[in-house]
Amino acid sequence: MHFTTLFILKGEKLENISLQEVENLFCERFCYCCGETKPKYQYWCDWFQIGGRWGDFLPSKRGILGDRSWSNESDPRQKDRHAICEIKDLTEPLDRDYIYSVATKSKIYLKNSEWHYGNVDKEKFNKLLDDIDNKKFDGVIALIDCHD
Repeated sequence: MHFTTLFILKGEKLENISLQEVENLFCERFCYCCGETKPKYQYWCDWFQIGGRWGDFLPSKRGILGDRSWSNESDPRQKDRHAICEIKDLTEPLDRDYIYSVATKSKIYLKNSEWHYGNVDKEKFNKLLDDIDNKKFDGVIALIDCHD
């Protein structure tokens, strides 16, 4: 099953981030694909892709395009949509229907209890998304397609 995770890198600037950098940061913290038998922080992910199945999702003035996926390779890129962007560059609130979890550098918060390997904290999940929508802190966010 595919899940979307919004990965928050507080205090980072877009010019200091690349697709590879975000992949490395996420992989070493949460994902089995890094070759470890258990990730540093408990999570279900055994494969992931930046943008991935949902393509470029974040409505922003500027950003980094994600990897293409078999399910969106024929779709034209939407104007002003990215897989990685700075919070300050978001042009509209995030579409929460497609976000299943929110991760910081040290923790992951799930929206639902049916994904049982993470920390189900709906209040923290929603607060982080509210803070992003209201641009209450600086940083970079990335949409990650995780597969279990």
